[in-house]
Amino acid sequence: MNARYCAFSIVLVLPILVLSGACAFAIDSGDQAPPFELARLDGAASVRSVELFPGHDRTFLVFWRSGCPHCVEALAACERFYRVYGGESITVVGINADEGDRLGARGIVEANGITFTQGHDAGGMTSDRYGVPYETFAVFLVGRDSRVIDVRIDPQGNVDAAMEEMLALPAAGETAAFGEPASPGDSIATDEPAAFSYHGTQRIRLLSIDSRGSEAAGLYGEPVSPGNTLQFRLEVEASKKLTKYLRVGGLLRISNEGEEVLDAGPQYLGSEWGSAFAEIAAKGASFRLGYYTLSMTPLTLMRWDWDDNPRVGGAAGCGCGASAGTLLVESLEELGPELTFEGAIASYGRGGLQARAFYGIPRRAIETTYSFYRSGAGAHAAYSLEIYGFETRWQRHDARTGGFWKAGAHALRTAEDKRSVDFRGLGYYAPDPWETTWIVSVTGEAPLIRHVRLRGEAVAWNWRADGIETALGMSAQASDGFGGFGGVVVEMPRWLEFTLDYLRLDPNFNSPFAALSYEANTEGLRAAARAWMPGEALSLSLFYKGLREVEVAAGERERSAVAGGSIDCRIAGDLGANVGWLEETSRREGTISPSREYRRAIAVGLHYNFGRAGVLQAQYQRIRNSGPSLEYEIVGETDLYSLYATVRF
Repeated sequence: MNARYCAFSIVLVLPILVLSGACAFAIDSGDQAPPFELARLDGAASVRSVELFPGHDRTFLVFWRSGCPHCVEALAACERFYRVYGGESITVVGINADEGDRLGARGIVEANGITFTQGHDAGGMTSDRYGVPYETFAVFLVGRDSRVIDVRIDPQGNVDAAMEEMLALPAAGETAAFGEPASPGDSIATDEPAAFSYHGTQRIRLLSIDSRGSEAAGLYGEPVSPGNTLQFRLEVEASKKLTKYLRVGGLLRISNEGEEVLDAGPQYLGSEWGSAFAEIAAKGASFRLGYYTLSMTPLTLMRWDWDDNPRVGGAAGCGCGASAGTLLVESLEELGPELTFEGAIASYGRGGLQARAFYGIPRRAIETTYSFYRSGAGAHAAYSLEIYGFETRWQRHDARTGGFWKAGAHALRTAEDKRSVDFRGLGYYAPDPWETTWIVSVTGEAPLIRHVRLRGEAVAWNWRADGIETALGMSAQASDGFGGFGGVVVEMPRWLEFTLDYLRLDPNFNSPFAALSYEANTEGLRAAARAWMPGEALSLSLFYKGLREVEVAAGERERSAVAGGSIDCRIAGDLGANVGWLEETSRREGTISPSREYRRAIAVGLHYNFGRAGVLQAQYQRIRNSGPSLEYEIVGETDLYSLYATVRF
C-alpha cells in the first residue's frame, strides 16, 4: 500500500512542481497585466485594475504576505518611495494574499506607518496570475496602457532604490509617452476572468529511532518505538473564483501516516484524503462552508503556544529560518497554533474590528459490532464531538508608542453528540460517557512605552458537565474552573524579545482545545528571551517555566519546571546550524509518596534553505527520562536520527 501511495505522490507532485516553476515568472516586461478587482484590506470599497492603471502613468503593485518577514521589512521601503514619488502620476498599491483574517495584516500596515492603498487577495489568486511564488515579496511596474514595464521578484537590498531604478526604465511597447494619457485605441483589459490558484507542500522524512526502556519518549514527551520509517505527506490546496463573490476549492492530502494522525493532530477531517469548501465574500464579510483553519487564544482554542514552550527543535521546513517550528515524532505535523475543522465559519471585519462565528465536527463516531463490544475486542461506540463558538477582536494603533491597544472576547462550546451513533444498527445501547464544556475568556493588550506592552487572558466562565448514560438512567456531575495569565512583553524587532508572565489555572479548569502544554491546577512564572546578533547571523533563545499545584492533596505538593534554549547560526549563505537543549523536572514533596522525575534532551541539526521554496535538514536528538524514584533511575532513553525535506510550491 505504501508503495502505491509513493508512486501516486511522485506522479502527482512532479507535474505540479514543473508547472509551478514554469509559471512562477509567467508575467514579464511587455506582457499585459492581468486584470483584478480586490476588496480593500480595511474593508472599504474595492481596488479595480480597470480604474487603477488608466488613472496613473506608472502603477507599482507590491505583493506581500504577513507570514513573510522579508515582505514586512520591504513594505517600509515601499512607503518611503511612495512618500517621495506618490501622486496623480505615480502610485503604489499593496496586494496582501493572507487567507481569512485581515486583522493581523492591518496591524502590520498600521504599525509600519503604511499609507498607500492595500488590496486583499483572498486565496492568493491575483498573486498566482502574476506569477508570484508562494509567500514571496514582489514588485510589478505597470504603465497606463496596462502593460508590465518591469518585474522584481524578491528584490534584495534597498527596495526603494530598486523601485527608483524601475521608474527610470522606458516602457517597452507603451503606446503613450510617460506623463500623457493613453489613447482611446490602447488595449486595456476590463474583465477579470475566473481566477484559479493553488499551492502545496511536500514533506518527506527518513527517521531512525533507537529507544530503550519502558518510558522512552520524544522531545516533547510523545511516545516512540524503535525502528526505521520513511514518512511522507503531500498537501495541495486549490481554489477557483466562480463569480465576483463566490470561491470554491479543496484540499488534497496523500500520506502514509494513516488515519491515526487525524485523531490527535491539528487536522480534524472526515477523510484522510482531504476536504473541500465553498466561500462567499463581499465588503468585509465572508461565509465559508467546508474545511477551515482557525485559532483563537491559548486557553480556548489553539494547538500549540510557543510562548509556553522552549524553542528547541530547530527549523521545520517553513523556509523562514531556524527555530521556526518543530516536528513531532509520530507524524509530520508542525507545531503551530492553528487547527483545521470541517463545518462552517462566518466573519466580518471593518477597520480595527473583527468578528467571527463557527461550527465544526472534529471527531467522527467509531462504530463497533455487538460481538466485538461484548467480547471486549473492540472499542465502544463513541459519539462525535460538536464544537461551536464565536469571538470578537478590536485593535487600535497607538501613535505614541507604535504599539496597539487590543481587546477581545472569545467563547467556545463542545458537546458529545449522541445522534451521531446508530445504536439500532449496532444492535445495542452503548453506555458511553458524554461531556459538555463551555469556556468564555477575555483578552487584552496595552502599550506602555515604545517596545513594551502588557498582555493577558482571563477565563470569565468555564463550565463542564459529564456523566454516563445507560438504559437504567443517567449519572452526571458538573464543575467550573477559572484561570488566566498576564505579563509584560519587550519587543525590539530583530534585536531582542523578552516576555515574563504569571499564569494560574484552577483544578477544575477544562478546555478540550486549549494549547497542549496548559495544565489545570497549576500556577507559576514563565520567562523567555530571544536575542539576535548584528547581521542576524546568530540568535539565542532561552526559556524557563516553574509551576506548582494550586490545591494540595494529602499534604503533598507537586512542583515542575521546564527550561530550554537553542543557538541558531547562519554558517554561509543559506546553510545554517542549530543546537538546543531541554530539561523538564517534576518532584512531589511530602512524606507519603515523594518522587522525582526528569527528562533531558539535546538536539543538533544542519539545514539548507532553497530560497523560499523549501528546506533540507539533518538532525540528531537524544532524550533521557528518569523516575519516579528519588535516585533518578533511568527508565527510558531515545536516540532519533532524521533527514527531513520540504518543498513548497
